[in-house]
Amino acid sequence: MRAADLETPFRGVRSAGLDLGDLVQRCRAAEVFMDDGEAYSHSTALRLWGAPLPAQFGAAGAALHIGTPGATRRRRVGVIGHRLAPGTPMRLSPDGLRTVAPATAWCQFASQRDDLSDDEMLVALVAVADCLITGRRTKGIRGDPACTPEEMRAAVIAHGSGRGARMLAAALLLMRVGVDSPKETELRLLLHRAGVAEPTIGHIIPTRLGPLTPDLAYPAKRVLIEYEGDAHRENRRRWRGDFERVRAFQQAGWTVIRVNADDLTDEARRNALIAQLRLLLA
Repeated sequence: MRAADLETPFRGVRSAGLDLGDLVQRCRAAEVFMDDGEAYSHSTALRLWGAPLPAQFGAAGAALHIGTPGATRRRRVGVIGHRLAPGTPMRLSPDGLRTVAPATAWCQFASQRDDLSDDEMLVALVAVADCLITGRRTKGIRGDPACTPEEMRAAVIAHGSGRGARMLAAALLLMRVGVDSPKETELRLLLHRAGVAEPTIGHIIPTRLGPLTPDLAYPAKRVLIEYEGDAHRENRRRWRGDFERVRAFQQAGWTVIRVNADDLTDEARRNALIAQLRLLLA
């Protein structure tokens, strides 16, 4: 094999056929120089557990966060080293890579503010928490949650007054089981900040298509909200399915509010959405 066929993800590490944009492959390559007891931490660990992070934390080739027990931290190009406290809980990720426990990684992530505002960081923390305690849905099937709400609370207690403690305490109060996407989290928190009553997550509605579960619902008022990302529009089969789903909800006697990304980012549309909900819930 020629040297030109080998990738060098880290100094002293050469690998054939390595996709540098694939996090799992890069982490496996890094295991060559990792010591026993070291583990992936912070945003790297969260990504390995499938948590949704803001785009800047998931860039291809981003430095790997590695935690080392004891007083020293790993120093290497392409790695951000951290010291791990004695007894830091660890787990194997779905791909078999050693990480700090997901709830611990979530607490560590609170210190990685980058350029996020307070509101943006809170949304990011709640979105990650929602995913960890719910499990990711793939092709309509929800996987097992990475951790429990109790484990999240215990991790925050163990984190103590460390960086991000105030934000973590706020996120704990706002996380919910059953949320299927970070955009649903963002929408839910938008309503929370506006003082709109908290919607129900996971409410099952009998329809002519069978039992359906909207993203968010107000059962007492028979009002529901469906968030539709670009994937809903770009996939013709999914778009048609959404059309039938909405019609089934309406035929069951529910008012359906359809929301997309513009309703979250455009101030005028946000205000219109909030005003509409307040009117319907009055």
